[in-house]
Amino acid sequence: MPATPEDLFVRLDALGIQTTTHSHPPLYTVEDSKALRGSLPGGHCKNLFLKDKKGQVWLIVADEDREIDLKRLRRQIGAGGTLSFGKPELLEELLGVKPGAVTPFALINDTGQQVR
Repeated sequence: MPATPEDLFVRLDALGIQTTTHSHPPLYTVEDSKALRGSLPGGHCKNLFLKDKKGQVWLIVADEDREIDLKRLRRQIGAGGTLSFGKPELLEELLGVKPGAVTPFALINDTGQQVR
């Protein structure tokens, strides 16, 4: 059973990390995110759940305006062949989230430490 948002907040609180939360529907593009948030301050990122031909998976977190070249990225991270987006079923299995809701906080659910 994946951790709930409340589980995450409890864990962050136990670590002494204060949070402010802004809930929103799933977002699939940077453009969708920019349109929804308006002038919300702070840095904004995009999160990519990727898989290579050998079955290794990565969660890439980048500035929302950074262009990502998957061919170049695969060499930088040492991927075994072509990178592609991981299937929704694998995303849910490993991180407990659905497409459009990918976040580095979901790593709380990767108890087998399979996501790089």
